[in-house]
Amino acid sequence: MPTAWINGKKLLDIKTWGKHLLFIFSNGTVRVHLGLFGDVLVDERKKVNRSFYLEFAKGEINGYVVRAEKLTARLAEVYDWRTDVLSKDFDSLHVKSLLKDQGSKMIGDVLMDQKIFSGVGNILRNEVLYRAGIHPLSVTGKIPIAKITRLVKEAAKYAQLFYHELETNERHTFAIYQQQYVADGGPVPVTMMPDKALPLEEGELMVINNFNPSS
Repeated sequence: MPTAWINGKKLLDIKTWGKHLLFIFSNGTVRVHLGLFGDVLVDERKKVNRSFYLEFAKGEINGYVVRAEKLTARLAEVYDWRTDVLSKDFDSLHVKSLLKDQGSKMIGDVLMDQKIFSGVGNILRNEVLYRAGIHPLSVTGKIPIAKITRLVKEAAKYAQLFYHELETNERHTFAIYQQQYVADGGPVPVTMMPDKALPLEEGELMVINNFNPSS
């Protein structure tokens, strides 16, 4: 990414949306995507080349295995914090309204849609589905509204817990992810399975297969 446009400019704010870090300057915004293995350090460096960095009179921000680009539109035109499970602006009613347009899709895939559940990845998806008692292959439109309400609530609740454990270096509280046996020894509820096999788009099968408590 060309950086001449931010040379000498003041960093006004830093925001997050899912795996996006947003560095806001007076003349534009830099989006840094962390991907699967990205890392961003403040006043610290690794012994490998930086893929992104910001250097100030006092301090620096260094990114590794990240992708940086300048946004071509205003933040409000690109991001909706009502879908970000870690945002104070997360809006469960808005998310449930978005789910109405996903009726034919399997809920395991919908949970990974960043335009609906921003910030949810494989770990959160597995934990949230288990805690809500919903099978990942359940057709979204056939899931009872009470279950949908619980799912959306658990998504925000567990995201906060997961973030807190990362921030404090506490051991993660997994009910199903990477567990050979679930805590109560009971089976994962299987509800609202598709009436027939649904065609999968490219990439969906791999995502579904990740729902494996012993993986």
